Amino acid sequence: MKVAFIGVGRMGGRMAARLVAAGYEVRVYDPSQAAVDALASKGAIASKSPAEAAQGAEYILLSLPSPKTLRDAVLGESGVLKTATDGSIVVDFSTVDPATTKEIAAIAAKQGIQFVDSPVSGGVAGAENGKLVLMVGCSADLLKKLQPVFEVLAGRVVHCGPTGAGQLTKLSHNLLTAINTVALGEVLTASVKAGANLEVLCEVLTAGLAGSKMLDYLPKTLFTAERPANFAIDLMHKDIKLCLDEFSNLPMPLGQLVLQTYNAARAKGLGSKDSTSVNEIYEELLGVRLSLPSAQ
Repeated sequence: MKVAFIGVGRMGGRMAARLVAAGYEVRVYDPSQAAVDALASKGAIASKSPAEAAQGAEYILLSLPSPKTLRDAVLGESGVLKTATDGSIVVDFSTVDPATTKEIAAIAAKQGIQFVDSPVSGGVAGAENGKLVLMVGCSADLLKKLQPVFEVLAGRVVHCGPTGAGQLTKLSHNLLTAINTVALGEVLTASVKAGANLEVLCEVLTAGLAGSKMLDYLPKTLFTAERPANFAIDLMHKDIKLCLDEFSNLPMPLGQLVLQTYNAARAKGLGSKDSTSVNEIYEELLGVRLSLPSAQ
């Protein structure tokens, strides 16, 4: 089975590698030649454009950083719709706005091509081990056709509804994640400044109603010396803005405050750091560093 994979960076590269290992013929394209070469060394076929990768592919998969790059990769002069054939399926693993998804899906449909939004959760580790959560927007019948591919990539597939529903679900997820991240940073930093022990705080919060998956995640990111950049502040900022734009006619005071916190972090040059490092804003203000010696 022939698969095209457009966008083989930190997430897409690991997903494409799993498909190669599963026996698919995978043609890959990315602006980064190094990323393409790394996959070619594993058995993927290098392509010079999205259109070249998509030619003859039954499934055309995309993992891209923004609505603009998605539009260019699908609708541009060398986009996948230039060569995609009637009956092929395009699956977008990017996180973009529902309006862009619906627009591209309508254009693709005129060529007999089905477009599926399937943003992901689970980070680099989930992409590596095939345990991603996929939030899928398409018909139930189309979802069945995608199961063989999805089984290679995901530990859980959630059918969110029709086209665009996957993106709406993902944006809501990421906005709430960002709110939780900033809330934890504000409270933990203030508590440590006031004399609390961070390890004791985390033990108590985890055992109570204040526990959360984000609190469980911080010992792997913010509380470590290295603070690995698993999901950049710039990317989370993009998702927050997309979500608040989607909810622009609704009152979202907390979301807007969190957006301003991310704006401040980017203004300080933290955009490439992990999204949890947004809380370095609070650390600087209060003169403390959230750190656990045992954090790995």
